[in-house]
Amino acid sequence: MFSITLHDIVSREQMEVETHQFGSVVVVAVGGNVDATTVTDLNAVFDDLVGRGVRNYVIDLGRVSFMDSSGLAALARLYKRIRIGHGDVRLCNLPPELRRVVELTRFDRVFDIFDERAAAVASFAE
Repeated sequence: MFSITLHDIVSREQMEVETHQFGSVVVVAVGGNVDATTVTDLNAVFDDLVGRGVRNYVIDLGRVSFMDSSGLAALARLYKRIRIGHGDVRLCNLPPELRRVVELTRFDRVFDIFDERAAAVASFAE
């Protein structure tokens, strides 16, 4: 398999990304602003994890204060890449404003969304 010890991969003034592994699931916790100026770093984290063979993701958006369309596009891109390889991407801890955007864009029909990280991680065992 592989070993992931990727705590604080990205820590910019506007965005932070931390990763944690729970069995076959990697949690990517994102905080701050996810926009055109920071999304390249988020995509780099996703690319690194996909390159390492990670197939099951929980994206924890609980500390995201702002996300524009480039952030949504990064999530869609990861989802598309992972679903082809028979993995899955689930979202959790969406702040109310971000949840509304996800619902308006109908991403809630694409992603399974959980209120808590533990429930999202546990859903992979079902």
